[in-house]
Amino acid sequence: MKVFSSHTRILLLVIYYIIHKNFFFGIIYKIFFKSFYYKNLVFNLTSFRIPISNYSSFFFKTYEYNDRILIERYINKNNKCIVIGGGLGFIASLCFLKSKKNIIVFEIDKSICDNLSKNLQRNSCKFFLYRKNLLINNNFLKKKYTYFFYHNNFLSNSIYRKSNKRFRVENIFSNNIPNFKKFNTLVIDAEGIEEYYINNIKFLNNIDFLFFELHYDLLNSKKIERINKILKKNNFSLVDKCFNSFFYKRNFL
Repeated sequence: MKVFSSHTRILLLVIYYIIHKNFFFGIIYKIFFKSFYYKNLVFNLTSFRIPISNYSSFFFKTYEYNDRILIERYINKNNKCIVIGGGLGFIASLCFLKSKKNIIVFEIDKSICDNLSKNLQRNSCKFFLYRKNLLINNNFLKKKYTYFFYHNNFLSNSIYRKSNKRFRVENIFSNNIPNFKKFNTLVIDAEGIEEYYINNIKFLNNIDFLFFELHYDLLNSKKIERINKILKKNNFSLVDKCFNSFFYKRNFL
């Protein structure tokens, strides 16, 4: 997991603001469309906190591009998915579409959960939605709540990306979730929280497939190095990546 070079970062930023986050195309989409369409999937956008410029990603279908490429390429009927960060329901719907198996979805922002649930139902997903923060059972951490920072763009809610507003989310531990051990795939679609789950991957013996976006802007080089070491120590090897999204698979000895 190497940090992008300076030239690559500049190129990506240009593409990002011309296509993915363009106010002009965003306002066109917001005015004329109420939903995001992708293949046979549809996602209502009207009740989510989305800045106008972000609508450009729906116009050009670059929304969650990195994750989407890997999910479509590698999720199949062998996967049973746990999705961290439900959002619009896009990645979760793709996971169900590709695997055809029930999915578990976690979303910490209760204000969007009703609409997330409707989007998943609209796309005929079979799912369990938890409006809580997932903690992995171990012998060290037993806290009832976690505090996150609230942002006007729901995609930016995070324990790392600070703001002047905080909100409290009830935690739920993995051993309190029915059939948790039967799910073998973890998809982390959240802002920096990939660090927590990878740091605790040794407690997730059921997880053999790991998809996550690495937030270089939130995690420093030492934390990224630690993530690399932990994955290697727990027999995970890199299968593929798309920009800063990664797919790892556990090796069996």
